[in-house]
Amino acid sequence: GWVGALSVAGVGLLALRRGMRPLVAIGAAAALTAWVVVPGLPPGGPEMIVLDVGQGDAILLRDPAGTAVLFDGGPDPGVLRRALASRRIDRIDLLVMTHEHADHLTGLVGITRYASVARAWVAPGLAEDGVAGEVLAELRTAGTLIEAPRVGWSASVGSFSLEVLGPRRRYASPNDGSLVMTVTARGATALLAGDIEVIAQREIGPVHADILKVPHQGAATSDPEWLGALGASVAVISVGPNDYGHPSEAVIAVLESGGAEVLRTDRDGDVTVRFDQVGAAAVAGHTTALRWLP
Repeated sequence: GWVGALSVAGVGLLALRRGMRPLVAIGAAAALTAWVVVPGLPPGGPEMIVLDVGQGDAILLRDPAGTAVLFDGGPDPGVLRRALASRRIDRIDLLVMTHEHADHLTGLVGITRYASVARAWVAPGLAEDGVAGEVLAELRTAGTLIEAPRVGWSASVGSFSLEVLGPRRRYASPNDGSLVMTVTARGATALLAGDIEVIAQREIGPVHADILKVPHQGAATSDPEWLGALGASVAVISVGPNDYGHPSEAVIAVLESGGAEVLRTDRDGDVTVRFDQVGAAAVAGHTTALRWLP
């Protein structure tokens, strides 16, 4: 069988399961395996955490050097504050505000009261009123450098390489106007797609992604062909209780038929993707004792 290591409060526990295999390899020598990651323990390598914030998005990148990159903040300031505090994060090197909707930005209200934010990337044309305007005003008061990146912009932040893929133009829908980026660390690439829908997805075109943050809580507003062409081995849906039918069973079926393991924050809690020393990624939801990926 395959062996996974579960580390809880410094105590190593060994777990075995028979007849299981790692996920599809990323590159020639890399494979995806499943490890449980316990929030609050120092990370062993660069990692991406899709935080369980309910019906919305908040995604944290961090590395052992203390780098912290935050994509959105979810719908609840208290939930985000506790998530960062539990990881002893009081400085954000880069904050990304993907678009103006409250389920992505409300959690950022008041962030400068407990964390310094060195730099912020915001969606081009981000509204200056409502919750977006409130957060922008706080960032300006705190002296944060605020930029609206364009397609082709790239940056290295700690262990992470970021590249902007969208928005390609102005859209009628704020969802399609989301900032879309790839994040690469140690040979594996994640696609953080905001809430983009069919129009923007088709205009961005084919992208290779080992890991996908599924757009718009897995809503049925995605293009099945685009999703299937990504080739993701892991797809994470950030979702909470809702009346919209999120996530769509059809979207899940498309992802699974393409070979992706689908994880959901409403079932798996915080989902961590850790990039190991050889360019592979380990994934786990923290609410599972030990999650093996078939």
